[in-house]
Amino acid sequence: MTKRISPLVLAMAGAGLGWILPAHAQLANDITIGNPKAMALGNAVTADSTGIDAVHYNPAALTKLKGRQTTVKLVAGFMDIRAGFHAPPDYGSSTFGVTDDPIANSHSRTTTPTMYLPGLGGMTDVPALVAPLAGISINPPGSKFTFATNVYTPQALGYSRDSDSDPARYDGRRVSLQRLTYFSPSVGYQMNDAWSFGLSIGFSHQAMALDTDFRNPGILTGLLETLHNTTCVPGAQEIVELVFNVCGGKIGPYDKLANLKLDMQQTLSPSYNLGVLWEPNDWFGWGAVYQSESRMKLKGKYRVDYTQDWQGFWSGLQSSVFGAFLSPLFPNGNVDEEHGVATLKLTNPDNFSTGIKIRPFDNWQFNADLKWSGYSDWNNMTIEFDKELDLLRIAKNFAPNGATDHSIILDRGYRDTWSYAAGVQYDVNDRLQLRAGYEYRPSAIPKSKADALVPIGDANLYGLGLGYRWDKDTTIDLGFNYFVSKQSIKAGESCNLTCTGIDNLVYNPYAGMDVDTTVKAYIFALTYNTTF
Repeated sequence: MTKRISPLVLAMAGAGLGWILPAHAQLANDITIGNPKAMALGNAVTADSTGIDAVHYNPAALTKLKGRQTTVKLVAGFMDIRAGFHAPPDYGSSTFGVTDDPIANSHSRTTTPTMYLPGLGGMTDVPALVAPLAGISINPPGSKFTFATNVYTPQALGYSRDSDSDPARYDGRRVSLQRLTYFSPSVGYQMNDAWSFGLSIGFSHQAMALDTDFRNPGILTGLLETLHNTTCVPGAQEIVELVFNVCGGKIGPYDKLANLKLDMQQTLSPSYNLGVLWEPNDWFGWGAVYQSESRMKLKGKYRVDYTQDWQGFWSGLQSSVFGAFLSPLFPNGNVDEEHGVATLKLTNPDNFSTGIKIRPFDNWQFNADLKWSGYSDWNNMTIEFDKELDLLRIAKNFAPNGATDHSIILDRGYRDTWSYAAGVQYDVNDRLQLRAGYEYRPSAIPKSKADALVPIGDANLYGLGLGYRWDKDTTIDLGFNYFVSKQSIKAGESCNLTCTGIDNLVYNPYAGMDVDTTVKAYIFALTYNTTF
């Protein structure tokens, strides 16, 4: 028997991939590097020294590392993701009057983390988000060159909603997005006392995994439930089954229809960072860094498990006169699961940062950064399938800009962002430094595309930390970040979540509701740096 991939599969795959990537990356950008000094200073460190993590923040600052040095780092994080689903007074008007939604006026919360373990099971629930990382640098005696490599995580976020009663499970049960840079050959060159330049090449593993339930509230599913309840009764059912059979299973606006799992990765994803540092005197410095985009083609598996009602409904419809006439447009309902191989063309956005540091007094230093991120690279994403699909040919006739014979193209509408950061450092004495900082992080996701998968609106990042010189060869740094983002999405405001139009079938799992979301993240980091 030949398996047929239903439009629901493609719709869910497209919606799932379109949700997860931009939201996570905006949350994770720079946060999970885990450099305590950068964290404490609100990431305003483009003109400052960040030790081995200069590989990422500004490779020109590697020239500050003299001799042979090694750094061991421990990063830990905790995320608290909440959502509230509120039914306005007219709720149900968009679902043909069906109002018995069990999710209405309920709340979701998760604090369970996931990590992606390459070769060890992929997306995995873990007790806590903890990662040990390390790097080394070498500056030969008398040389103007400093060489380094570092292991770090530009993106490392995930969560699990493990309850069957969690109302947010239709916008992600389990999610993981991770970019691990496992090798980063880098060089810094000190041209003279004022100017330094640097280059790092990053070789990274990129992974994305998603597990989500699927429902489809709307006027069509509301109509189908009403037809099922009124016509699938003794006396009328025989006629209905012959002409337009909706009695094989119930597809209602609030019923679970399927579960989708995606697991995609690329083991080698190269990029580069190019930086400059100018320090004309002891009290002023300026720096700039460009972090390149990375063009990728993630490849992996998808699997869709259908409910019995889903299978029964389509099997029954195919057996009727109406279903037989339009058979090529409908799933046949004779499979309980579908799976295969898919690829995603994706560009990891490029970034640019510039900043200054000023030391107007002996014990005080002030940092300020301005940053740009090219999230508009995610305006179009293409998912390609391993088979030539007849249903994709049909889809391209209805949406010629969104589908081809082998692919579906997602237009997400994301935008570039500008953000700013500021930090202050106070030197208590020659050994101890105290730090604090703030970063404003505007969302790359327009209000019309907001969702509850990872609900990131405009966000604030607060930092605290300290540095302590243990002896002439050893330093210890501690850093803490508090990240908070809140948003309120009204009914019909976002067509990734709450739109109610007849053409908003994919994907608005909470159509007609008001949704409030909150994300809070707490990140801790410790580094131990010494010579060898």
